[in-house]
Amino acid sequence: MKTKLLITFIAISEIANAQGSWTQKANFGGTGRAGAVAFSIGTKGYIGTGTEGGGSSGPNKIDFWEWDQLTDTWTQRANFAGTARSYAVGFSIGTKGYIGTGYDGTDKKNDFWEWNQSNNTWIQKASFGGTARYCAVGFSINTKGYIGTGYDDNNGSTKKDFWEWDQASDTWTQKANLGGSVRGEAIGFSIGSKGYIGTGNDSSSLLKKDFWEWDQTTDVWTPKADFGGTARRNALGFSIGTKGYIGTGTDGNNDKDFWEWDQSNNTWSQKTNFGGTSRSQSIGFSIGAKGYIGTGGNATKDFWEFDPTVTGINEVNLDNLISVYPNPASDFATISIDNVNNVNTTLNIYSIKGELIRTETLQPNQKQINVKDLSTGIYTIEIKSKEGSKKQKLVIQR
Repeated sequence: MKTKLLITFIAISEIANAQGSWTQKANFGGTGRAGAVAFSIGTKGYIGTGTEGGGSSGPNKIDFWEWDQLTDTWTQRANFAGTARSYAVGFSIGTKGYIGTGYDGTDKKNDFWEWNQSNNTWIQKASFGGTARYCAVGFSINTKGYIGTGYDDNNGSTKKDFWEWDQASDTWTQKANLGGSVRGEAIGFSIGSKGYIGTGNDSSSLLKKDFWEWDQTTDVWTPKADFGGTARRNALGFSIGTKGYIGTGTDGNNDKDFWEWDQSNNTWSQKTNFGGTSRSQSIGFSIGAKGYIGTGGNATKDFWEFDPTVTGINEVNLDNLISVYPNPASDFATISIDNVNNVNTTLNIYSIKGELIRTETLQPNQKQINVKDLSTGIYTIEIKSKEGSKKQKLVIQR
């Protein structure tokens, strides 16, 4: 009876603490890629450019695709008019989409292009006001577009400058530098008249988890609560209403955790893990009350929809890859892993409150762990490898 009661408690706890539901949609219409750009206009989402090889191995892409939320279908649109590239920025203003900066395999870029949804044509606009760069962030607020941070063309230095583009005048104006340190591979999004930049990689290759708010009215940056997950780079971010979302990326291992920030009370809460495999260099955008993540990793092309209003269980279907026995355990527990590459595989043990208690490196195939030091209660075991992250509950009972 004790075991049955414990299992029931675990299920209730999981449901109470995890929110949001992921649904896989039609795969991206082009080839798999990482480092692409994306934005939305109305009920349509757009993905283009990127690198087919993942990382910086290329080849870089120039194709541009439209996804229809109503029909779940992809349609290829006019190729991006600049050179093929990866790690550019993209955003939309009204019925126009914009792509600029990036890396074409030879040079860092500062050109900036507008796509017209009504006639499917590209025209070049005034070049970005800062130095040529890649791995910057971009977003829009009303009729203004913004690009900042990234790695620039001056010996690959890391930046914190921030620039505003006026759609009406086609001019760039430098605004106040990001309040935090220099960085590339960060995330950015907007909520109302505020812009947000967080996470990333600084000039010393130190991963970041700070999170900053920019006020369009005052041109002032204000530090907000640090991102709720681990420090990371190459994550993705978007907003839905008054909530911001950050997920995936790499903190040394690829991640699939997904977090919500509430603008009203400046707090982070963990949501249901991303439905696909752990990855970085993906794209993200929102349409109405739904969020979307796709591509990334080792040039994947899957595409997923997030509904924040649905309650789900924050637990991966293990498909018999991991077994823990005995469970409940008293002094020792054995972790058995099948069909997972154990190279650089780690074991993390978390308390019921989500606090990291222990980290170990796993040996191939099987690992016996001493749990005598753990108090009676419920814990989460996390297995992290290049295949992704898997979780299993462990009960200590004496």
